[in-house]
Amino acid sequence: MDGNRSTNHITTEQFFPMKISIIIPTRERPRYLPYALRTALAIEDDDVEIIVNDNASQDNTAEIVAGIDDPRLRYFNTGARVSMRENFNHALANSHGDYVIFFGDDDAILPGQFPYLRRMLEEHQPDGLTWNRATYGWPDEGYGRKTGGGRFYRETSFSAPVIYDPAINQSALMKCQLLGMQPTPNIYHGCAARAYLDRIAPAKDMWFDSAIPDVNFEHRTILTGGKFVFANHVFTINGYSPASTGGAHHDKSGDARSVKAGEKFIAEVKSDPLKDVLEHALCVPLAFFSTLETVRTRMGVGPEFQPDYTEWYRFVLASVSSDPTLAPRLNEILDAHAEKTNTQPALSAARTSSPRSKRTAKERLARILSQASSFRRSANIDGENTVLSAAQLCDAVYGSDYDAVLNGDLGAHKAWRATKHRAKKFTKEL
Repeated sequence: MDGNRSTNHITTEQFFPMKISIIIPTRERPRYLPYALRTALAIEDDDVEIIVNDNASQDNTAEIVAGIDDPRLRYFNTGARVSMRENFNHALANSHGDYVIFFGDDDAILPGQFPYLRRMLEEHQPDGLTWNRATYGWPDEGYGRKTGGGRFYRETSFSAPVIYDPAINQSALMKCQLLGMQPTPNIYHGCAARAYLDRIAPAKDMWFDSAIPDVNFEHRTILTGGKFVFANHVFTINGYSPASTGGAHHDKSGDARSVKAGEKFIAEVKSDPLKDVLEHALCVPLAFFSTLETVRTRMGVGPEFQPDYTEWYRFVLASVSSDPTLAPRLNEILDAHAEKTNTQPALSAARTSSPRSKRTAKERLARILSQASSFRRSANIDGENTVLSAAQLCDAVYGSDYDAVLNGDLGAHKAWRATKHRAKKFTKEL
């Protein structure tokens, strides 16, 4: 975390009983869903509900869920194909937890670390809890590099949690300094209190009002503020596969599976009756910009939340360098928005300025140092290599040391040394 940020170490508050909803939105991914679901089912906690919200899959998704006997598991189907935004809203309306966690159908939650997540929620009753996620690439044939394992980082393991206000990121967000915004609230691979979600909801039974729900939640909370907890530890795994929506945006290989996932996402965005301020499905930077403009517009915020349009336009235009075919349509979209917002000079300045670097020299150095204090391990356990075995790997390597860290009985450095020792015994280096 940035040492300049205003954060305070947490003090213990009174425990109170609560229900936690774990929500897995899904759509025609029977290859991945059973493994993601099994990580949640492995949690030993009766006060958890696990919701699979199916976006009208035309395959055997319903049968997969029906074959699982666990009273905590609930299945819902939208009945017709809807946008990601609508599916997230539908899922949240179907849940009853005091706190809500979303993760994807090719992702995972770490069942062995979940008790510490619950402990922090019960002790501090925050508006939300943010943590670090591990990354796992599904080793599907012909897809990606460095798949089938996970990397463990010293800087994202075992640190004592802190309280923060997401409003500390307002200036960075307006200046498009996205890599400088940490911590930030998350609903996807993060946790939010239902009471907070209801408080900041733009309308009754509508918690997300732009196309990318997790970014919508992040931007809205930054503009609103609140009491959040950041736990510098891993509780979930972000899986990426040819079927991933995010992977489809980043994949330039032409893999037919990624192309299909991307095309479905674009079609669903276009079918959503609630449109973003900008058409955004061309690329991820445009989606981030569109979300900010949509949230600002619908919240009716004042001039204190005026973006640095030159920097935001530069951020979006940088997409053309990696994919020149985007240029004609991207320029049309930006020209129209600049005219609408009277920001043509900012767009002209963005077009004539030097290309925006993805990372500053300081950020690149930090990344190198982070890699140097990390290690990778294969997630192949007894011949299985899935996001479930990746979760089992993480729990085996992290062990139960975070409990001692939270108690103040063990420092983060000693816990990390124990983690490296366990990793050497458990599985091979990747």
